[in-house]
Amino acid sequence: MTANRVLIFGAAGHLGLPVARWINYRSPQTLLRLATRSDTSKRSLAQQFPKAELISANYLDASSMAEALADVTAVFVVTPDFLDEERAMTNLVNGARQSKNLRTIVRIVGNLPNVTPANLTPELRDFGGGTATQHLLARQILDASGLPVTYLNMSAYLMDDLLRWGGPIREQAALLMPYERRVAWADPAEVGEAAARIILSEDSRYAGQYFNVESGQDIFTFKQVAEILSDVLHYPIAYDDSITRWLETVGPRYKQLFGPKGADYYLEFYRFEQLHELAVCTSSSLGMLLKRTPATLRSWIRANAASLSPVAASSTKS
Repeated sequence: MTANRVLIFGAAGHLGLPVARWINYRSPQTLLRLATRSDTSKRSLAQQFPKAELISANYLDASSMAEALADVTAVFVVTPDFLDEERAMTNLVNGARQSKNLRTIVRIVGNLPNVTPANLTPELRDFGGGTATQHLLARQILDASGLPVTYLNMSAYLMDDLLRWGGPIREQAALLMPYERRVAWADPAEVGEAAARIILSEDSRYAGQYFNVESGQDIFTFKQVAEILSDVLHYPIAYDDSITRWLETVGPRYKQLFGPKGADYYLEFYRFEQLHELAVCTSSSLGMLLKRTPATLRSWIRANAASLSPVAASSTKS
């Protein structure tokens, strides 16, 4: 019998790492092939998973993908923003077809419920990539492949996004987010665990399923999120939807991460989310996959309060 070998892309990330941890915990005999292109991440993964195979894999290189996919039984796929999904998923499909023992692919996507390419604004289409378009394209390619793909659609913000936005929260006691709107929330560790549970289940009925994964409980505007932060941190956190302040404070970071047009793209994407905020809804899918009630945003903030508390709050308490 062929040993189970699971390939995890983005293995050091906030979704891939929980997948690896859960599989290693529940099925230590399963072989892990962990993909990351960062030497620093490889060293960290080697310490956490000494028996794992560590590789560098390039979505855009066909030979690299074929090598990464060789002899695997399952694959976890998460892709970075602005990736050329047509090329990447074509390489994935071609490589996966050569892996004779492959039984499942779990793919992370991020689409608002019921939003189709026809709903996209001309401005988003003109960018030629990005969150609003790339996941729709990826699904088209994977669906057409006939491969056993399960989709986990994060129709939500990840709770640890608050850590990435944490600079203004800690330094200015302010949550900055243009285009006030309703959004759902999910704990990335629980999304990763759900993916791992699907992989370990070996239940072929997951193939072709599309699950909206969020807490099933929380839909908040960003003003409401600021109020929750205030209550948990015991310090008033203001909500500011000023585009100017966001561009001045957060814009440089977005340009660093996503290129010169990164900030402009996300402003347009946030506006798009506002236009379609009525599509935001909760489901029971994540709870069903986890076999328990998922974490709430309030409980997650409480558990991570030390990383979010404003500097001024510390000086006040002292």
